Amino acid sequence: MIPKLIERISESNPQLFRELKGRLKPRNLTIASGISLVGQLLVYLYYQATLPADRLNMSPRIETFNRYCLGHPPAGWSGYAPYPYSNDNYCVKDLLGNWMLNWQLWWLDIFTCLSLVAIFALLVAGSYLLIADLSREERRGTLNFIRLSPQSAKSILWGKMLGVPAMLYLAIGLIVPLHLVAGLSARIPFELILCFYGVLAVSCAFFFSASLLFAIVTTGLAGFQPWLGSGVVLFFLCGMTGFVMSGIPATHTPFDWLALLYPGTILPYLVHSTFLPPRTVGYFALQGSSYMESGGLVNLHWYGQSLWRNVWTGASFILVNYAVWIYWFGQGLKRRFHNPLATLWSKGQSYIISGSFTAIVLGFTLQTTHTSLLFDSYSMLQVFSLFFFLILIAGLSPERQTLQDWARYRHQMRRERRNLAKELIWGENSPSTVAIALNLFIFAAFIAPSIWLFPLEESKTRVLVGLLLNVSTILMYARSRNSFS
Repeated sequence: MIPKLIERISESNPQLFRELKGRLKPRNLTIASGISLVGQLLVYLYYQATLPADRLNMSPRIETFNRYCLGHPPAGWSGYAPYPYSNDNYCVKDLLGNWMLNWQLWWLDIFTCLSLVAIFALLVAGSYLLIADLSREERRGTLNFIRLSPQSAKSILWGKMLGVPAMLYLAIGLIVPLHLVAGLSARIPFELILCFYGVLAVSCAFFFSASLLFAIVTTGLAGFQPWLGSGVVLFFLCGMTGFVMSGIPATHTPFDWLALLYPGTILPYLVHSTFLPPRTVGYFALQGSSYMESGGLVNLHWYGQSLWRNVWTGASFILVNYAVWIYWFGQGLKRRFHNPLATLWSKGQSYIISGSFTAIVLGFTLQTTHTSLLFDSYSMLQVFSLFFFLILIAGLSPERQTLQDWARYRHQMRRERRNLAKELIWGENSPSTVAIALNLFIFAAFIAPSIWLFPLEESKTRVLVGLLLNVSTILMYARSRNSFS
């Protein structure tokens, strides 16, 4: 059966077969399996050690309280539970001498820990492996041979994404049985666990596509590439994990859009489904708040619509957001993989990308009608747009030699094709300044009406001036980027 499976893989995707053949070796399989099983054992033993036990030479005040205990202090007890416990965490035994424990919470903690380990391991380590592999192929010159193969760029890149982190997939796959047992023991519905797996899988496609694109366009960084790329992913995951786990309400700014790019955003729904009180769980909600009581990111809106009150609409919107950017990353990879001198996107594609970005981010800008919050939201929108257009300028600007060739030889084109305006708007080798100006017009055309319609009051002029200055700054940078001698 295995030989037939290998033969089928080699026929359908030779690049995947090449990657698996070099990695599926007994030594690698043993190391990956060993790390996974030992890691699971350490997690289990750690949480086992957090349970109360009859220990000698321990402070009675500390030993009588535990996160997982369900008892109450005896009558007449006038003390206070030590931080971070409450009086509901007093440890007592039943008539058989067993501790009365909240096993559902204990299993939930294990489930959450394993979920976060899977997110960090897959996205950070996977990004590092993919960038390092592509960088190594580039240095050795083997990437040029791959480009000359009859395979499509899509087939090659999917083979990379599925094959390079193969040992990582094995290690995470071995966690699934314990993860499922922990989730079901915590009384999380099975379909919600599958929903988490689906969101995590799609997030891998998003981050891995971005990693491959980063590796292709930053070949000059050499060995620093994987560290920089995976470091950015690690920084993003750490920040968003703290943001989501602490239960901070929506900021009502475009910053909330970043929550849709973090797969752990789906975890509050799973915790909420256990019906454990937020005060008891202590994460994914503020102490005593109603953040989880309505399920997930209830304070988050998009064009005034609270799509996150229901787990399935929230998960669907997260997946759609991933799908949009996976598609555009894929378009950039297809164009740049076989032609390293090509721009990441065509000028026509850039107009759709700008429209998509503006439509999505503006929805998170217009979450409130409070004047001061709206002003802060528009200010954050200007920051997001600046970073977006800097990336777009880099992706649309041809190489200097390409620009020089275009300026030198365009007069040799046939008269019917020698239309300067058309070339500047749609041409592949022309400067990108006009295209960036059109993208800025699309952005401003979306934003300006909302500034007039929403109650910004005396801040309206400041927001419009800020938008004009931002657009002018971006346009000047685009012009300087495309200047050549």
